[in-house]
Amino acid sequence: MSRHLLLMPPNWIGDVIMAQPAMRAMALHYRQQGYAQITLCGRPWLADLLPFLNLPDAHYRARLPKAERAVLFPNSFRAAWQCRKAGVKEIIGYRGQWRRMLLHRALPHRISLQHEHHRQFYLDIARQLSVPIEDEHVSLQVPEGAIEHAHELMAMHGIAPERAICIAPGAQFGAAKCYPEDGFKLVTKKLAAAGWQPIILGMEADIPTARLILSGITTPSWNAAGTTSLTQALCLIAASRLMLCNDSGLMHAAAGLQIPTVVPFGATDPARTAPDGKRVEVIYQPADCSPCLQRECRVEGHPCMQNIPPRMLYEAATRLLEGA
Repeated sequence: MSRHLLLMPPNWIGDVIMAQPAMRAMALHYRQQGYAQITLCGRPWLADLLPFLNLPDAHYRARLPKAERAVLFPNSFRAAWQCRKAGVKEIIGYRGQWRRMLLHRALPHRISLQHEHHRQFYLDIARQLSVPIEDEHVSLQVPEGAIEHAHELMAMHGIAPERAICIAPGAQFGAAKCYPEDGFKLVTKKLAAAGWQPIILGMEADIPTARLILSGITTPSWNAAGTTSLTQALCLIAASRLMLCNDSGLMHAAAGLQIPTVVPFGATDPARTAPDGKRVEVIYQPADCSPCLQRECRVEGHPCMQNIPPRMLYEAATRLLEGA
């Protein structure tokens, strides 16, 4: 009977991508150790994200399998309890959350999430399991047919692929991470005037913001907020020339796909959650209250974002577009 490895990734898209180097190292290592099946189990959107994660022979399942070994990236009691109920023979994860008795191997916290990058926090799970790590950086892949699919979507909305740029003005965690709408509008208008064709990505809740950003732009553009699946959004990002966005899951996806990425930081700390990519410009002009790590800004005027003039974002975007 073939051995089965279960990986339970984190619960947010951005964290899954920051955990990608650790999961890839484990997938490669355990395949060499004779584990014929590698399963990711977690949030339903993992099914859309997995083809981009570059994890050899890994598959998504909505329900936990009865695996020989499970490695848990979430710190929750619930994740460990689910594995126990599923009959997993060996459960491994960080200690804490009252779950130590549920784990067969409880790992100590050697990396501080308060001071070090989340990617290193996840990589330390692999290190404590003596898993070789060939590459500590995020290395996403573009699935076969993804670019062609993106070009078809762009053509349906009059977007020329060689001029397409993506803009994601939302952030699922909360408004404190969001750059002002008027600032996005000004930057987008200037990029459109320079011949670039914006595609606005986001959730249904981002539709009004997307409309405001695109208002007054007469060149080709597409308000795709709330109309695309995660797979489609990732395809569009992979086929675009630039990503301009807040600290979000799509930010990590764009950087990991090596798409030039510009991102303003304020409420969060780039030393802990900056995107990992070769062509990334993080704009951080912290206020006295930065980083607050709050969902909503509690200081009048949202100073951490107001400290970043639109000119800085536009100049960073132009540098990356000219160097692409």
